[in-house]
Amino acid sequence: MTCNKCASSNQRGFTGELTLSFSELKNVNLAPVYSSADVLVCLDCGHVELTLPAAKLEQLKQGALEERSPSSGEAGAIKS
Repeated sequence: MTCNKCASSNQRGFTGELTLSFSELKNVNLAPVYSSADVLVCLDCGHVELTLPAAKLEQLKQGALEERSPSSGEAGAIKS
């Protein structure tokens, strides 16, 4: 397998620990999502690829919905 950015075959897999937070001060009430993920790193250019576990992806989706909820006061908020 080669790097999607530089086409190098000098890649290595690692296990990484991530903290994913929603940006902007208005989202300070949304809890960060903590996850361990398998990470593929190109040792030539530094390009990184990872896949989040399905449960963590669901947490991010839920947080994105909360971020855009009508209570946030944003125009175009999702309505149920």
